[in-house]
Amino acid sequence: MSGIFTEMPANYLAATIWIVVFAAALIWEIVSLGLTSIWFCGGAVVAAIVAYLGVNPYVQIVLFIVTSTILLLLCRPIAKKKMIGQGAPTNLDRNIGRKVKVLETVDASEGTGLVKIGDVEWKAVSVSGKVLQKDSFAEIVNIEGTKVYLREVIN
Repeated sequence: MSGIFTEMPANYLAATIWIVVFAAALIWEIVSLGLTSIWFCGGAVVAAIVAYLGVNPYVQIVLFIVTSTILLLLCRPIAKKKMIGQGAPTNLDRNIGRKVKVLETVDASEGTGLVKIGDVEWKAVSVSGKVLQKDSFAEIVNIEGTKVYLREVIN
């Protein structure tokens, strides 16, 4: 049984395998957008180049791992830092500084806390760590994800 892979030189076959690894990592990065698998693309490119040059497969694997790890450790923090703050402002930002009534006691040790902004109830967290009693008032300091960060309002 002859086919394209049996007629291909070993270094071409190894390089092709690394290109497939590159494509798989790139597709996974596009799907997940987690800035984790993109670094393996760099490792796969280095491994494909050395495979094409006929370098030992064990060396290819080591270079893939080392390159991917270096890219992950050095570049990911920089890329994450660049991405932070690029989100579009939302209408929720206008609520910062607004005073709200505490619907459920905000207590970090109990994992409780609830406030209402408009018609929506939000998980509440005290920025100072103080317990905010039910029916008291608090000021919205920040909103991240599904949590509202509050500061106690002293009447």
